[in-house]
Amino acid sequence: MVQLLRIRSPAGTARVTVDPNTSGEDFANLMLGTIPKSDPQPDPSTLRLSNQPGSSGELVPFQALIGRKVGDMGFSHGDLLFMSYKPLEADSTSHPTTEASTSNSLPTQPDPSHPHTITDPPLHHTVALKDLSHVVEPEIDQYWEKQSGKIERKFDPQFCRHGEKGMCDYCMPLEPYDMKYQAENQIKHLSYHSYLKKLLSSRPPNSTSDIPPLTPLSLSVQTPCPTGSHAPFPAGICSTCQPSALTLSSQTFRMVDHVEFSTPTLIDELLFAWRKTGMQRFGFLIGRWDKYEKVPMGVKTVVEAIWEPRQEGEVDGLTVEIPWEDEERVSEIAGWCAKGLGVVGMIYTDLTPEPEDITRLLYKRHAQSYTATSLEMLLSASYQIAHPLPTRFSPTGTFSSRFVTCCLTGTQEGGIDVIAWQATEQAEAMVRAGIVEASVDPGVVRVRTPGEGEYIPEVFYSFKNEYGIQVKMPAKPTFPVEYLFVNITHGFPVDPAPLFLSNSFPIENRPGLQDQSLDVVIRQLGQLLRGRLISAPETWEDDTKFGIGRWLSDWHLVCFLCMQGLFSLEEQKLLCLTSVSHLSSTTSIPQINHLLSTPGWQTLLTIVESSFTETSTPPQSNTSNIPSAAFDRMGIDSPLPNGSTASTNGTGVGVGTGGGGGEEKICPHCTFVNEAGKTDCDICGLPL
Repeated sequence: MVQLLRIRSPAGTARVTVDPNTSGEDFANLMLGTIPKSDPQPDPSTLRLSNQPGSSGELVPFQALIGRKVGDMGFSHGDLLFMSYKPLEADSTSHPTTEASTSNSLPTQPDPSHPHTITDPPLHHTVALKDLSHVVEPEIDQYWEKQSGKIERKFDPQFCRHGEKGMCDYCMPLEPYDMKYQAENQIKHLSYHSYLKKLLSSRPPNSTSDIPPLTPLSLSVQTPCPTGSHAPFPAGICSTCQPSALTLSSQTFRMVDHVEFSTPTLIDELLFAWRKTGMQRFGFLIGRWDKYEKVPMGVKTVVEAIWEPRQEGEVDGLTVEIPWEDEERVSEIAGWCAKGLGVVGMIYTDLTPEPEDITRLLYKRHAQSYTATSLEMLLSASYQIAHPLPTRFSPTGTFSSRFVTCCLTGTQEGGIDVIAWQATEQAEAMVRAGIVEASVDPGVVRVRTPGEGEYIPEVFYSFKNEYGIQVKMPAKPTFPVEYLFVNITHGFPVDPAPLFLSNSFPIENRPGLQDQSLDVVIRQLGQLLRGRLISAPETWEDDTKFGIGRWLSDWHLVCFLCMQGLFSLEEQKLLCLTSVSHLSSTTSIPQINHLLSTPGWQTLLTIVESSFTETSTPPQSNTSNIPSAAFDRMGIDSPLPNGSTASTNGTGVGVGTGGGGGEEKICPHCTFVNEAGKTDCDICGLPL
């Protein structure tokens, strides 16, 4: 008589068919065959069979089945048996893991276009739990993980009825995620670490689970299917490997709570290019993360500098190089300047003068229009995907991102203000899976129509209608862009203490407006050393060395010198440390003396001295008087062709042939030949 037995194991419930004459060995093999090959395989020595779940029933080892028949075991048709086991230890050779650190395996550049459905393998980019200890987290995260985050409260004379050393419900510390405190202080979003504390608090007090509380959202099809019961997508799909439907909701937390610009000069330098050319500008934010005291366990982004990549500005937009070729080099130089310094976000202008009054700007971004366009949001999410936050509280070793986006735009009063935001985790998952695209209407996002061989999950969004009822609507074909970002506050410090003190050197990638060259470095250095013995730094006064240190404390100058090849790797690192040596009054002068004694710096001083010898006076700012012979004697190519000129400061303009006061000036933008003495082009109106 054939019997049907149900076998329940960690892999799920399955059925096997046996008869009374089936041997115990065959019965054991049938039960083992119910475990999918894609699942962790059991350790044979730990296999147990029971008629009750857990440890409540009698556990019979599989070895006891050898030599017996099913008919002798007393099973009845339809019985439910419970098989337990421990999985084999993962083999590092057959199951490679990804070690997560600040150097991640994700693409370093965003790709907003997604022509095909993305398929993820099971446990995509998963890091084994034993390897999460090797994840290198930022210092601010290491600090907050050691803190309780409790919100201290003082003695309340109205309600407290105890002594000074007592405590009651009215004065006891609150948890950082306390909803009442958030509402009273108008804190809309929890900080990242408050959210993490909230997730950990939901676990039982005696729980010893090592499962990370953060689970990155995935909207991609898992290929191959974990069950192994069908062909990989698109040939087959089931409820296990296909992503679940997504309901968009406002994110309750944010990875960054505040953006602080170390000095208003950073914004002024970016606006200078727009004011001179009328073209929009783009830059990457160079900064670090620090504590933000106004939010429980808060984190703020402190911006110390802005790097402008190669770009082509337009009146109503811009084109930026992708991929950003200098990102790795710029990040390396930033790390040499200060620990934790790196690329933390991006900033760009969106400024349009009013037609009736060009001294006022259009107020385009507000509650009745949009804060960020759908295209901007997809770009923000793409850059965040390329800059994930390393954390040991996620099974992948990374979670979301702290990459922020800032935009300079017009205000209601016609002025200029900064707005900042971050794309939500749901936005990152949707962009990663390629299920959304930009719309012509800037305030809405389109859900892509799946093509052949593609799978796009259902997307819904919920909101309260005019009757105060929560309504869920399908996001087909569009949904509001507000669901995909969280706002971030911004500001400036009361007492600015910037990491870089100077901004006299021209900014990179501004051809025709501000040109960088070694000629400018030599000219500025010569002006600082006027009347001093250039080849003998040991004879300089401390005031002169302080002046050199302050001049070197310029982000754009440091990057330019490090990328010129004049200095060795160690000299470049020393240069970066010297640029921020003003932070310590005891190490500033020794650091500068050490730099001046290096071979690379001695070579640079020799070039300056040689040019002074031939010209008798320091080079002037309007022409290039440094002869190429001075460079030839040093074995270095002249930085500029004979007869060319360059800008000498952060606001000057140097163009090819219009240096002399009595010569015609050729516009570097439209090549029109203007009369002598003109400052702006007669044709295009741009500065000469």
